[in-house]
Amino acid sequence: MGLAPGIVSGAGYYLPNQDTYATGRGNAFVATADSAAAVHYNPAGLTQLERAEAEFGVYAIVLGTETNAGGEANEAESELQAVPQIYYGAPYNDRVSYGFGLNAPFGLGSDWGRDTPFSAVVTEARLAYLSATAAVAYEVTDEWSVGAALSLNYADLTLEQGLGFAGSYFRFEGQGLGVSASLSTRWQPHEKHAFGLVYVTKSKFELDGKTSSNVFAGDSSSEMDFMAPARAAVGYSYRPAPGWNFEVNVEWLDWDDLDTPVLETSSIPGTDRVGVPFEWESMFIYEIGGSYTTESGYVFSVGYDFNMNAQPDTNYMPTVADADRHWLNLGMGRESEGCSWMLAYQFGFSDRTVDGAEGVNALANGDYDSRHHAVMFSWSREF
Repeated sequence: MGLAPGIVSGAGYYLPNQDTYATGRGNAFVATADSAAAVHYNPAGLTQLERAEAEFGVYAIVLGTETNAGGEANEAESELQAVPQIYYGAPYNDRVSYGFGLNAPFGLGSDWGRDTPFSAVVTEARLAYLSATAAVAYEVTDEWSVGAALSLNYADLTLEQGLGFAGSYFRFEGQGLGVSASLSTRWQPHEKHAFGLVYVTKSKFELDGKTSSNVFAGDSSSEMDFMAPARAAVGYSYRPAPGWNFEVNVEWLDWDDLDTPVLETSSIPGTDRVGVPFEWESMFIYEIGGSYTTESGYVFSVGYDFNMNAQPDTNYMPTVADADRHWLNLGMGRESEGCSWMLAYQFGFSDRTVDGAEGVNALANGDYDSRHHAVMFSWSREF
């Protein structure tokens, strides 16, 4: 039946903004990686810490997406959504450093309601995701460091679509654990130049939960395959003068590997295994930014990042409303003896016309305009 594909597609949000200083610079931080947030961005950078450092932050965003599909204008529910970041890093000795992190590199959600022309494709999707990471770094030489990390990941996924008539729904809710690992390196051959590289494996989940509906009788125990994609990032940092730091990054996500997850449920009459053709494509994110720190410790930053579209027209899902998206970033903060704070603002925008969706997804053909606003704040202290 055409039900299951509409349930799942669009729940795989990736959240690259995991540190306020990095976000203000367009998220270009892989080669700099000189704070406790290196646990996420590039563990090899932890060898730059001279003292123990703890960082606490939060990223809050309001997603604004409008569409004209099926000859009708609709708007996804606007709501404030927030995710936390906690990092700790410290030197162990002259060569070895270590760190821990708790953050959400995937997540958020969208709710279109149950009365849109494309409700049979998708009505709502939400992903709560939490990653607990332990990292270690080793300074091979004064210029070159390597790092590794291991993460335990938790995913809580809610997906819903209509059944072709007003008010109907079919809903899946499931939770599961997965594991991912990373390898990284950082090379600084000169005080003005630094390079960074990190690779993170995919995290596979078997989500256990239930399906429910106001059409099919009763709830049913259900399982579904899920994953967070492998990703890699490379960066170059240039510091032309004291206080100045410019960086460019390229980030890659292997959405190809998501392929077709399987939903196992007895609540759909006539079947217990349904293939879900997610069928996204691998994508790149291009990030560039710079920052200036005054002699008195004030920090100012600006950046831009461009997220390529990962979702082809064929299996397009409005829940993500994916598109070639632009992000403009600004940041400011203060570094003082022993502690610092940073505040950043983001504006993201995209416009996309979908005209190649097929099957039941053809209901989603139309125009999609997104305008997103986000703020991020962090506070850190050295010990």
